[in-house]
Amino acid sequence: MNFLRRVLVVLALAVAVTSCGQAPDPRPSVVLILVDQLRADAAERWMPATRALAERGVRFEEMRAVAPWTYPSVTSLFSGLYPQQHGADADQQGKRLTTISGDVPLLPRTLQAAGYHTAAFVTNPFFHEWNHPFAGSFDKFDASFIGDQGPTRGHGDKVWTKRMYSDSVNAAVRAYFDGRALGAAEFVYVHYIDVHGRKESAERWRDAPFEPSYEAATRYVDGKIAELYALFRARYGDKLLFLVTSDHGQDLDDDLELGEGQPWRQRKASLHDFNLRIPLWILPSSLVQEPRVITQPCANIDVAATLLDWLGLPPPLGPGQSLCGAIRGAPYDGRTRALYARNSTGGRLEEGVVHAQQKLLRYHDPVGGAVLARHLFDLAADPRETQLLRADTSAMEALLQATAEARGGSFPANFEKLDFELEQRLRDLGYAGEDAVPEPAEPQAERK
Repeated sequence: MNFLRRVLVVLALAVAVTSCGQAPDPRPSVVLILVDQLRADAAERWMPATRALAERGVRFEEMRAVAPWTYPSVTSLFSGLYPQQHGADADQQGKRLTTISGDVPLLPRTLQAAGYHTAAFVTNPFFHEWNHPFAGSFDKFDASFIGDQGPTRGHGDKVWTKRMYSDSVNAAVRAYFDGRALGAAEFVYVHYIDVHGRKESAERWRDAPFEPSYEAATRYVDGKIAELYALFRARYGDKLLFLVTSDHGQDLDDDLELGEGQPWRQRKASLHDFNLRIPLWILPSSLVQEPRVITQPCANIDVAATLLDWLGLPPPLGPGQSLCGAIRGAPYDGRTRALYARNSTGGRLEEGVVHAQQKLLRYHDPVGGAVLARHLFDLAADPRETQLLRADTSAMEALLQATAEARGGSFPANFEKLDFELEQRLRDLGYAGEDAVPEPAEPQAERK
């Protein structure tokens, strides 16, 4: 009997030692949900489930993207760099994407180096496997929901599939994590495309599991975000940072016609706030000490800096600023910051800066670089940017220039040369370079 008892004790100790050797990572895991083309006011109106959660967490009311379209904006989100620093862009025709340098300090690569298991589920073709610096930052990278267009842009039905929507994405996320034991802390990126949909046509949301409208798509994704929040709360307990954001907005109603109108105001091209204002919500967990609303301006370049600060890791090199202090209730005066944005594709070259509730947009000739126009707005009195201020812009221009030359350096980017076989294969599939977005008209000289 004593011998049996001794054997049982030895076995118990062996199990205990093994368990200790596989102790879960004490660091929090991070889940970042990005809803492509979700503007801030749409999230507030049509995402009641996620918004109700965010009211018990942290909400940023004046978050802006630093670019009005996906490729540069998401790269800025992950690097803390402005578009002209990281180089994620397209040519002036908007048909070909650059390939960014492998040295761009992307957040998932930083977390991967710190021992995090990184996983991404992506539905935008700009970030398919061709983009090796991005895809290679994740231990698990799944872009199987859509077609691969390589570094070219557009191609409509050849890219979008019946699996592009969040029901398929959530099923893949659940299957992957149900089959994976939790060891190291995890960073999970989920990029939904539902709200973006297809081309601007009657078939924009063909095969979608919701009614074909921007509102219906937003409401549908709201439920899918709540599903993933429940999944990851069960997986991580309260050791979780769960963020919901977007990359850029979308014109609704008369956004393109009011004020100075077109061609200045263009969807996914101009730097007006209907394109730049996006949500950022941090849902509740033990790491969010109390509900908080950040009413001061900030930008999506701040997200990487904030997460790294929260996790106790060194800050990124770029101009992004940690918002951890503001989240914990420390004073934060975002109105003294100069927040920069840029677009340099699709027949346009323009820059913008927000400071002290004023906003300056500066339009350039995309070929020669000469300034074509300067549009100044008072965001406090005119949040929809309908009335041009007739005032001296020199101080704002100085801020714009200084911000454009922000610290963090720049990284070389290049346009991949398509080999003949790949180019022919793309053409055979219908990948002739057709842009999925109507090409904006080139701005004319400044109105008097």
